[in-house]
Amino acid sequence: MSKFALNGLTRLAAAEINGDIKINAVDPGWVSSDMGGAPRTPRQAAQSILWLTTVGPEGPNGGFFRDGKQVPW
Repeated sequence: MSKFALNGLTRLAAAEINGDIKINAVDPGWVSSDMGGAPRTPRQAAQSILWLTTVGPEGPNGGFFRDGKQVPW
């Protein structure tokens, strides 16, 4: 339920601010940490976030992404 709310808030904010600022959400996946092992490194998880910060004004707005691909919800 919380992910549904976050995706809804992302879309709402993106529609309200529709302009130079892009509002998107990213799923970094299950990331390994000191608390437990996981298949993804922090570097791999950060790649989607970095991609969205550098796509420029033509980039997506109001989406939910993982590994540079939009995830339907």
